[in-house]
Amino acid sequence: MESIEAVTSSFWSLAPYGLVLLRLALNSQTPLQDALWIQANPATRRLVPGAHLFAGLRLRDILEQDKQEPFVRELLRWEDTLEGQGSLSTELSHGEGEDRVVFHIDAAQRAGHLMLWIRDITAERRETESLRRDRELFQRVIHCSPDAIFAKDLHGRYTLINPEGARAMGASPADIIGHGDQDIFLPEDASATRAHDQEVLAAQRPLTYEDEDLAGQRVWLCTKGALRDEKTGAVTGLFGISRDITERKHLERALQESEAHYRLVARATREVLWDWHLGSGEMHWSTALGEVFGEVPEECGTSPGWWRERIHPDDQPRVLRALHAAMEGQEEHWSSEYRFRRADGTYAAVLERGYIDRSPEGRPERLIGAMMDVSEHKRREEESARETRLVERVLGIVSHDLGSPLAAIRLSSQMLAQAPNLTPAQNTSLARIEETTRRMTRLTRQMLDSVRARDGALPVVRRAVDLEQVCRRVLDEFTAIYPRRGLQLTVEGNTQGHWDADRLAQVFSNLVGNALEHGDESHPITIQLWDAAGEQRLEVNNQGRPIDAALLPHLFEPFRTGGHGGRRASGGGVGLGLYIVREFVRAHQGEVRVRSSAEEGTTFTLTLPRHAPGATDAPDA
Repeated sequence: MESIEAVTSSFWSLAPYGLVLLRLALNSQTPLQDALWIQANPATRRLVPGAHLFAGLRLRDILEQDKQEPFVRELLRWEDTLEGQGSLSTELSHGEGEDRVVFHIDAAQRAGHLMLWIRDITAERRETESLRRDRELFQRVIHCSPDAIFAKDLHGRYTLINPEGARAMGASPADIIGHGDQDIFLPEDASATRAHDQEVLAAQRPLTYEDEDLAGQRVWLCTKGALRDEKTGAVTGLFGISRDITERKHLERALQESEAHYRLVARATREVLWDWHLGSGEMHWSTALGEVFGEVPEECGTSPGWWRERIHPDDQPRVLRALHAAMEGQEEHWSSEYRFRRADGTYAAVLERGYIDRSPEGRPERLIGAMMDVSEHKRREEESARETRLVERVLGIVSHDLGSPLAAIRLSSQMLAQAPNLTPAQNTSLARIEETTRRMTRLTRQMLDSVRARDGALPVVRRAVDLEQVCRRVLDEFTAIYPRRGLQLTVEGNTQGHWDADRLAQVFSNLVGNALEHGDESHPITIQLWDAAGEQRLEVNNQGRPIDAALLPHLFEPFRTGGHGGRRASGGGVGLGLYIVREFVRAHQGEVRVRSSAEEGTTFTLTLPRHAPGATDAPDA
């Protein structure tokens, strides 16, 4: 058998930790500083650089040779605590960052000697430090998180909760830790939460669900999962992360309602909606595409090329050019009319309007639009235009061809009226002929003027005019024809201006004739002429049945002959009298308005500038 000395020597040489033997200077005032370094094992030499050079030296001498030697300097700190101590323990570190080394030193004092055990605990300390940093990071994360983070034990008691979670519960973390949901929530809410917890524990996997309080005030998106022991894998509780999604749910509901409303509107108006994402290049169509154009959205794909290919070849360059110009500029809206090919190969006239959604830098990112089939509307417009052109052509021909016969009839009746010895019956007949020809002449003149107005060739000859004199001449003519009807003219202020006297006489004649035809015969026709801040105002009022409110917006349109409660141009015309009134007033850069009620009767109001901007007077004849 090996001797004790041999075993001890082997242990000293092979020990994985450092061993140092010091002889204390017990008779010295500083026994540790004067201690003699006897020997150190090989492991010490690996842990303490230069240890193999310390044998036979006092610690004081070692430190004098190297004042920065960390190991000896740390030992000397025991000087004041060495007396009476059987054993000592400390940690020593030196270096910075990744080069930092940490030792744990244990010491035992025996028979005037000090035995040191040195262990390198750098890895342990690094692991401990790493765990500490991880824990601090975890604490900061849950403390700063806008989500509620919590943990519970198997009895449902909270073992962890962050400030946001506590705030959502209306308490502090200290008030919640150690308590269960039944101590915090209403019984119904606590029961629902506990049921979710049991479901998570039974599923043995994380579950996500929406949790809404019974009052319906808040909605939470919550994910819960089981907590397990790292060593045994046994479930020890559960964790949860909850986010308040109340505002998001409100926005989702509002968006759903808006989309539903938009779909209803689109269906009601038969508009085809589309959404073009420029980034992805995808274009999506609404289901109305099938109802309006016979196409199935799912079969059209998402390429904008499908849309471009169905634009009529003659329209495509214009449409795409306008679209690109709107996108490259700063426009928000774009619209175009063109022909679009249906599924059956025919073309529909469409009106397309779109909104360009841009990034903060102004770059177009998305186009949203609607396409409306206006084929029927276009057809009716073209048909109406054809009818209007035909009517205007007929009116022009008739008004021109009737002019000469009417002039001959009127001249003949005037000559006959001068014959002697006419009987009362003959005079009555001649007066009737005179009135009829006057009305027919006025009608043919209106027809000719309407054709000119539509062509934009309505002549206006301006001269200095006294509007009061014009009105009185017209009223004298009507008084001779309607001697029993009251015609009352009131004049206030200046009535001078630069106008076309003949045109205004025709306007005034049409309005008075209308009033006589539709007004109550028991009430007079009242005419007011006054100066209004540099403009001339003229009003013609009659009592009687009011004009139907539905007809008022269309009263000045051509060929409006009226109906029940409507208006007919004087002389039993074809609905051109009020149209001529409006066009002549516009030619003077004025305006005409009408109001009608049972209480006030019907009133036409003209406003004329005395000197129209840019207008010039005709030279004196």
